[in-house]
Amino acid sequence: MITLLKSFLVALIITPLLALKLTLAVAEEVAAQDTLVLIAENDSPLLSRLLSNLKDAAPENIYKISTSRAPAQLADDDYAVLVGSKVPAHFEPQTHKKTIAVFVSEEQASQLQVKTSIWVEPPLSRQLTLANLVVPGDKRIGLLVNGEADKNKQLEGLSNLQKQQLKVVDLAEHQNINQALYHVLKNTRLLLGTYNQEIYSPANIKNILITSYRQQKVLIGPSRAYLKAGSFATSYSNLTHISQRLIDIIKQHKADSSWISSGYNPYYRVLYNKQVARSLNLPVMSNKQLEQNMAELMGEQ
Repeated sequence: MITLLKSFLVALIITPLLALKLTLAVAEEVAAQDTLVLIAENDSPLLSRLLSNLKDAAPENIYKISTSRAPAQLADDDYAVLVGSKVPAHFEPQTHKKTIAVFVSEEQASQLQVKTSIWVEPPLSRQLTLANLVVPGDKRIGLLVNGEADKNKQLEGLSNLQKQQLKVVDLAEHQNINQALYHVLKNTRLLLGTYNQEIYSPANIKNILITSYRQQKVLIGPSRAYLKAGSFATSYSNLTHISQRLIDIIKQHKADSSWISSGYNPYYRVLYNKQVARSLNLPVMSNKQLEQNMAELMGEQ
């Protein structure tokens, strides 16, 4: 009888404690979850792939897609991720307290009222480091700019030593791009592309590449899209890198309510055009070796 009474008392005490512990564990799990709403004008394969990468990077979170045709409910505490520079009609980023923009350039991000953004283009300092690795030499590296404002923008993130490695030619000081190309390629070892859509436009890129390769000079950058057209190499942030940076931003904001500043993605890989390398007899390292050397050199800057 006494044994049964003890068992009853133990059960009477322990059961509520276990229930409380379970409730707290569930509450902690719910608190650890964040809701990320990917917002765009239209649904697309890009949105689906980004969603998949985010689920792999942080499976504990809740993810939704919100488009103009299928808008999702957005709570005040949700993280709104604007995908692309076009703001859909069903979303007002300036009224939401947790909006992050991805797949936007630095210029596009400056026009958006968001808390922070991940710029799609690679930083020129990184591209310059890559250029020195894949085409080493004593000659300077050609850089085309379009006006004083563009020149200042391109050079502002470079060290004095890096600036000395460049031969900067202003397109605005020449009658046409052919004249500018002649001067920028003269006595340089390659052309370093920038994320300037006025210079590296679809109308200009063929002419730039043909002129460069006639002089046995390669184009580095400006982005992955230009590799197919015939540029030699670039650094590039893929969906995995973008997801990783996005999770970094959310973790920091959740930890101390601060936002990582808008900027270039620190996660990247290196891509190069093997056909161009063969055509110009350029020796290339493995991607792994290139990225390792890049990391070492970028750490020294």
